[in-house]
Amino acid sequence: MTRGAAPGRTSIAGLVLAGGRSERMGQPKQLLPYRGRTLLEWVVAEVCRAALLDQVVVVLNPALASWARERDWGRAWLAVSEQPSDGCSASYRAGLDAVAARAEAVMVVLGDQPGISATVIDRLGAAWLERRAPLALVRYRGDLGHPLLFGRELFGELAALRGDKAAWKLVDRLLGSALVVDVDAPYPRDVDTWVDYQALLEESL
Repeated sequence: MTRGAAPGRTSIAGLVLAGGRSERMGQPKQLLPYRGRTLLEWVVAEVCRAALLDQVVVVLNPALASWARERDWGRAWLAVSEQPSDGCSASYRAGLDAVAARAEAVMVVLGDQPGISATVIDRLGAAWLERRAPLALVRYRGDLGHPLLFGRELFGELAALRGDKAAWKLVDRLLGSALVVDVDAPYPRDVDTWVDYQALLEESL
């Protein structure tokens, strides 16, 4: 279930993208153990802690749907990407279909980036609420990355994207007018390979 936005408050929905096929990993990376949970459960729990997200939607690969329905996702909703071979763009479409009609922005978090914190999510959300730019994103010590926030005026373009990493084409086009929030922290590690996963575990010790 989700909580609704307070009356008169601009609604921001969170999208956790976990609809990929984990081809480089060779098995579903979402299910890898991490700090007493699975990798995906850790990410979703952190996103759900963010105070400025009025809805959280987790977009899953169809192969994980049965597993996910047996887990407790707190206030998050589950959506299934029916075309996982189309990469992140299929996850955007599935997520946007599940977002509440009143949402004025979506904040995108990757399901394989457990280093993204609720604090950073809320910091980006607060900055966007002040300026309302069509695009907002985080810069970690010079490196741009997630969370990415897209205003409602970009929802149509997001839904029309095709292929993996397609959202970055939109980011590249709009970067000159984007709201960039600087965070003095290392860039959160993506877990795409076993080397990435082992490095993540070593960092968490």
